Amino acid sequence: MNALQIVSRKIEPVMEVQTRAVDYMTEYLISKGFRWLLPVMLSTVTDPLWPDPASESAIRPPEIEAYGSRLRLMQSMIFHKQIAVAMGIDKLFILSPNVRLESREADDGKHAYEFTQLDFEIAYGTMDDVMSLIEDMIVGLFRELRPVVWESFERELPKPKRPFKRFTLEEIKEEFGSEEEASRAMEDPFWIVDIEREFYDREDPERPGHFRNYDLYLPEGYGEVSSGGEREWEYEVIVRKMKRAGISLEAFRPYLEIAKAGLLKPSAGAGIGVERLIRYVVGARHIAEVQPFPRIPGVPAVI
Repeated sequence: MNALQIVSRKIEPVMEVQTRAVDYMTEYLISKGFRWLLPVMLSTVTDPLWPDPASESAIRPPEIEAYGSRLRLMQSMIFHKQIAVAMGIDKLFILSPNVRLESREADDGKHAYEFTQLDFEIAYGTMDDVMSLIEDMIVGLFRELRPVVWESFERELPKPKRPFKRFTLEEIKEEFGSEEEASRAMEDPFWIVDIEREFYDREDPERPGHFRNYDLYLPEGYGEVSSGGEREWEYEVIVRKMKRAGISLEAFRPYLEIAKAGLLKPSAGAGIGVERLIRYVVGARHIAEVQPFPRIPGVPAVI
């Protein structure tokens, strides 16, 4: 795709849907008492996305030097959300630009290496609090978007009922074989819970080896659109899990200093991929169809 092809695309109807979707979701969170934080793009710490089998193809985050500090491009504001909660902002959200460079093999229609997450966090929140919040927001969003999506794309959005179905990752593999097969088989959004991954997702203290986290999957094979969990906040637990994962403690020194001082609070949150959500809503085959300036793994950017 060259510059002229990019400009000639009919993307305005997609932007209309995206505008309405972002407006609805941000207003929804504001109505629930959330504070809107502005994003951080460069930081000494960002989500390592490891150990996460889905991230095996990830390339090391780009770094720059600024005023004597080595700064990384943001992959996720997970640590900043926890720190903001420590500052006393009990309910917060961010429209967070993220950069995650991945190998060409990650171009499966769902991945973009530059994308935006609607990221939010709740002090003393639980996984049930966040899952209920997302369900309510998604049901309302689909109701809000249904007329314009039908008019512009002749696409009928589902009318999911709460609560959405929940499966453990183990149950998904036993019943469907994989998460993607489950996404193709289901007719409504559904949850996958209890996923072993990054050190900051809380391990269930009553069931070691199980995790209080959750991913929201969309039907029709569109896959994961939201990921979240309860957070570890105790210094000793965080350090133990980082060492077990082989993650450098020095690379996360500012975050660990706050944890060691006992300033982190229990919290729970999630991020919703805006472009992935819009791709599903409008029925786009590839995520590039909903980005005015596509950022696809392995594909050179034109503009």
